[in-house]
Amino acid sequence: MEELRQIRLRLKPETVAYLEEFAEDKRFGHLGQVIDHIAEEHKQLADEKWDMQFLIRSISTQVSRHIEEMMNEQVSMELERIRLASNRSDWHGQILTELLQALMQTEGIEDIMTTDQYKPTFLATAERVVQERIEHQKQKKDTLTFERG
Repeated sequence: MEELRQIRLRLKPETVAYLEEFAEDKRFGHLGQVIDHIAEEHKQLADEKWDMQFLIRSISTQVSRHIEEMMNEQVSMELERIRLASNRSDWHGQILTELLQALMQTEGIEDIMTTDQYKPTFLATAERVVQERIEHQKQKKDTLTFERG
């Protein structure tokens, strides 16, 4: 049997009334048992509260990590697409430069007239067509991205 200590307490009358009512409801023999029971319940609740806080922190950490991983993955995918598009543009630009160099060499062209000096109609048409094509592709991509969520 557990060792019990006897102590003297001063309690408010409403606290004593509550403890007596509790003892009667739970069929405790005396107020000491009621106080022991309430103290044990309080310890359990404090432990459960700590466990819940630990669980909440743990879940919060896991969710944060998962969101971070998803964001990093998405950003990496987008950066890869941008890198590939940039490489393709660079590749095409270099090919066009080489072709133009060969054409100018073959034709014996020593100097050029810049678009600042004269902008031919065919260049304006080409710029407009390319701009429209890029806008159309962007709208198509944005629509697909929106539909996928």
